[in-house]
Amino acid sequence: MRRPLLLLLLATFALKAAVLARLGDHPLLQPAGDIDSGVYARLAQRIAQGDVLLRGEGQVPFFVSPLYAYFLAATRASFPAARVVQILLGTAAVVLVFLTARRLFGDRAALAAGVLYALTGVVTFHEVLILQAALDPFLTALFLYLIAVGLTSGSFSSKVWVAAGAAGGLLALNRPNALLCVVAVALALAVAKISLRTFVPAVAFVAGTAIVVALPLARNLIVSGEPVLISSHGGLNFLVGNGPGANGVYRAIPGITPDIGGQTADTKRVAEAEEGRPLSTREVSAHFAKKAWAWIAHEPGAALALFAKKVRFVLSGDEAPLNFSYPWYRERSLALKLLVVGPGLLVPLAGAGFVLALFGSAGAARRTLLVWSTFVPAYVLAVAAFFVATRYRLPLLVALAPLGGAAVARLPEAWRARGTRFWSAAAAAALLAAVSLWPTGLWDGAEDEEMHLVLWEIERGDAGAMRHAEAAAREHPDPALVWLRVARSFEAAGKSDEAITALSRSHEVDPNRPGTAPLLSALLEKRGLARVLAGDATLARPDLEEAVRLDGSNASACLNLAVVLAGAGETDGARSLARQALDLKPDYEKARALLQALDRMK
Repeated sequence: MRRPLLLLLLATFALKAAVLARLGDHPLLQPAGDIDSGVYARLAQRIAQGDVLLRGEGQVPFFVSPLYAYFLAATRASFPAARVVQILLGTAAVVLVFLTARRLFGDRAALAAGVLYALTGVVTFHEVLILQAALDPFLTALFLYLIAVGLTSGSFSSKVWVAAGAAGGLLALNRPNALLCVVAVALALAVAKISLRTFVPAVAFVAGTAIVVALPLARNLIVSGEPVLISSHGGLNFLVGNGPGANGVYRAIPGITPDIGGQTADTKRVAEAEEGRPLSTREVSAHFAKKAWAWIAHEPGAALALFAKKVRFVLSGDEAPLNFSYPWYRERSLALKLLVVGPGLLVPLAGAGFVLALFGSAGAARRTLLVWSTFVPAYVLAVAAFFVATRYRLPLLVALAPLGGAAVARLPEAWRARGTRFWSAAAAAALLAAVSLWPTGLWDGAEDEEMHLVLWEIERGDAGAMRHAEAAAREHPDPALVWLRVARSFEAAGKSDEAITALSRSHEVDPNRPGTAPLLSALLEKRGLARVLAGDATLARPDLEEAVRLDGSNASACLNLAVVLAGAGETDGARSLARQALDLKPDYEKARALLQALDRMK
């Protein structure tokens, strides 16, 4: 099997390198701002500069899962280098999937599993991003491989199980909810045998995890004095996925900016305002978790229905984007188009493979399969407990590949026999295919990427940005949002005419969107005042009139229009507007002075 494996690895690396070459420099995939990639880049730079414990972020526990920041720092925060290392690790993950499947299901299953996993495009896409999800596939593959080694080695060596537990700990440092899977596997190990001696693997496994997880715990204690296990954003994420308005995917919580940078600052402010007292970081997280649990207790039926919906989302072939839309980038990369495998194929194949392997095993082999496979339902539940996103599903796809390989290897024989084993596997595949392939109605986020591309074009000064904005707004489910974001970008670029045009489009589409009318009023007033100062009061008047109409509480717009009317001899209208400005702002000396001047003209 060495030659097929070598060829598979060469082909895998070539495809990943092609994706990296196509998307590595894409302007929308560069780490910036307060979204996840930008925050991790900033943290990595701090670590690389010597702030190993990240004290410069404040005397607080880790807010985000920390492992990826240290990984980036190990590359000296060189993003090209990090991306190359990531696709190398991704290629190594193919080896681990192959070796795992060979230990559990044999050589034919191993090759099939390796091919299936290598062709899973969403995995490769995330491996070229500056994002913590880039490490999830390798860490999961390592964890599952070491479990397979421990289960199939025929010994109770503590070293293997400590290593497996440590790998699970590393995965949890990058994906904290995976800690639930570590617990599930440990429990499965503990109950799989009955003699006291066989508790050794479970104990060693937990010890390995504890050694690794103790590192962020120690850092959090040293820096903040709070015993936060890994990171402190669990309570907020639990509320995002559970509570009034939760829909199974990411949603913004009122008062909290919908990005990591904003969440870090806003969670404490919001929680303390609602509690009416200062809170520790742990208490802040607990505050949001309690709100979610209160809703679950009050609406158990709705909570159960939502949980079932999230389980379906986890298993679905539809995408649930968070920051980046995989389908949009897939359309722009030939290599990604060649990577045709996804959850829609892996989920039913894995179900069939599990049934075929279960029917074909007995005794120790069956216990091995059941213990190893514990990761799959545990991870599904671990994701569904919070909220679903495409990138959160990557560890599940790693685990499904060996089971899918077992299906490919064993289905022909089962088909020839046409026995209970085959029909049970077919039923499992059909049921899971219905779950994974039936449309969910999830939005894949492609239109958002088009909007972000337009914003980048505006920032760069592209002449065709307005034309592209029109196309993006036509396709987007919220065109008013597109025009609002476009207007703000044009304003930041110093292009007031384009900003007013875009904001007017936004207001036309959705006149009731909060903040749009006051912002448009302010922009029109600014342009009108510039025209007045340039000596063109006639052209300024429509802008100022529209500014007052849009926002009657804009005192300065009222005053500036009053000045224009006074200059045109319309003293009654000017007097009325000056009084309106003074009523809005009683200490407005310019309005008072204009009224006095108009009164003297009587």
